[in-house]
This record gives sequence, C-alpha cells and structure tokens, in this order.
Amino acid sequence: MRMKRNGWYPLCLVFALVALTGCGTDAEQKEIELLLPAEAVVDVETAMNRDLYKLTTRNAEVAPYTEELTFAASGRISALHVEVGSVVKKGEVLAEQEEDGVYSVANNALDKYLTEKKAYVDTMKAVERKLATGLTKEERELQELQKKQAEELWIMQEPILWKAWEEARARLGSGRIVAPYDGVVTACLKEGTSVAAGQPVIALADTERPYIIVNSYLTPTEYRNYEKVYGFVNGEETALTYVEELMEEEGAYTYYSVDDLKGAKLGDFALVCMVGDYHADVLSVPKNSVYKDSSGSYVYVQEDGAKVRRDVVTGYTGDVYVEIEEGLQEGDKVYVKK
Repeated sequence: MRMKRNGWYPLCLVFALVALTGCGTDAEQKEIELLLPAEAVVDVETAMNRDLYKLTTRNAEVAPYTEELTFAASGRISALHVEVGSVVKKGEVLAEQEEDGVYSVANNALDKYLTEKKAYVDTMKAVERKLATGLTKEERELQELQKKQAEELWIMQEPILWKAWEEARARLGSGRIVAPYDGVVTACLKEGTSVAAGQPVIALADTERPYIIVNSYLTPTEYRNYEKVYGFVNGEETALTYVEELMEEEGAYTYYSVDDLKGAKLGDFALVCMVGDYHADVLSVPKNSVYKDSSGSYVYVQEDGAKVRRDVVTGYTGDVYVEIEEGLQEGDKVYVKK
C-alpha cells in the first residue's frame, strides 16, 4: 500500500501543475478581453434631456402660529390669570406685573415738577413782597430783573418737566399682558417669577392659523434662490407659501402657510422639499455610468451590440444624473455600473 501511494504522488503533482498552468492562461485571456472596469454592468440607460436639480428636504410639523408675550419693563409677575391649556379671547388680561422702578420713576418725575413749580412760585412771591416795600431805584430794578429771569426759566422748564411726568405716568398702566388674539396658552412662567423687560412670559397659539413649521431658519434671500418649494402632508403633496412677514428677523423657525392640510391635524409630521440649483432640459446620463481616469471622463456606449468607450465632457451634476456637454447624443445607450 505504501508503494502505491508513493507511485501516485508524482502523477498527482504533474496533474496539479498542468491544472494550475491552464488556470493562469485562462485568467490572462479573460483580463485581456475585459472591456469594462471591475464594477459589474447592471443596466443600460438612454442619454436624454432632463431637468437637473438638487433636492433638499427638511422635517417639519403642522403647528399653529405662536407668539411669545412679554412685559415692557422688568419686574415680578404679581398675577397670572392663565395656565397651560387655557383658552383665551382677544383683549383678555393674561398676566400682571409689579414693575421694578416704574412707580418710583413716576413719583420722582412728579416730585421734580412740583418742586420746581414751588420754587418758581416762592421766588415770585418773595419778589412781589420786596417790591411792595420802600426800595431804592437800583433795588427795585434788581428785583424786577430777578422776577423776569424766574419767569423765563420756568417757561423753559415747565413743558420739559411736565412731559417727563406724563411719560412716566403712561408706563404705570403697561404692566399687563393682554391677549392679542383668540388662542390657547401653550407655555407660561409661574406667578411670582421675576422677569426682565422683553423676556417671554406666555406663549399663545392661534389654532385658527396653522402653519408648516421647520425647526431651522431660512432667510428670505435663501428661499428665493430655490426654484420650487412644496410639502408632503399626510403622505400627499401640497403647495406651501413662505411667510416672509414672520421671517424678517433671524429666529429658530421657518414658517410656511398651506392651503390644503390633506386632512392632517395639528402636531402631525410634514416634509418640506426645496428644489434648487435648477438646470432645465440638459442632456444627461446617470452619475454611475461615468468613469474617470487620467485622461478625463468617459462612458461605455452600446454600438452594434458591442461595448465601446466614449470620452465625454461633463457639466452640472445633480443628485442622480450628470450633464453631458460633449461626447454623446440624445438616444445613445450607456452602460450603468453598480
């Protein structure tokens, strides 16, 4: 048995060498015959004129218009007449404030007016008393001069002091937040909270004014650069209108009005689609049909059943297709790689 195994070993070795040599020859022949790069061809597509563009999408929500209501001055919330979920009417007082410094400013302005007026009146009375006594000519002229100066000074001071008092008095009634429209309170601070002037105190939603709201800011200029903006609500496409009056200052959101909510409700998901960088009716092929090497871009076209390399000049590249400026004609068949 040992002799038989030893006798078979050289023959097996010979067969193995022949088999390996044959495989090497076939591999070289296949490599020479290969017309396409290593990627497999999965389809053939036609070069044709298309509209090319880039599509940008943003997640959004169907939400009501909401305004953050504030006090005009700093102070403490002395009374809060609503809570989250409260339904309010336009003109209803929602919160009141104990304003820091407003009353003292008003009191100081009034005190200043009354003090200066008293000083003027006292000066005039004192002069009148002296003029009623036996004065020399020089003394009388001096008193008349003081009287005239006091009158001129009061004529200049009086309207300024009165205006300061009126302005301070007008602020006394501003320590309230009043509902600007019918709505629902979606957020509010607690009674007793100290707030700065302009700090949001109450968020009021107008449920009759639904918007498609994106949680990012798009400037009016950026919006106008898009060829088209539309939305998907409840799985259906719908027209959107950018609400520029709500976008005049940079913020955290972008607002779109919508004519047809497609049955969607407040809080439902929406998708905003923005078509930009638009190129109309250009000859194009799929991006994954174009190869590149040191000599430039090229494709493989179908000519009489054969795969033939064709050099091309590419232009604009969209999300799926690339423009062909030179090298192809409409109707040419190109091979598409994975």
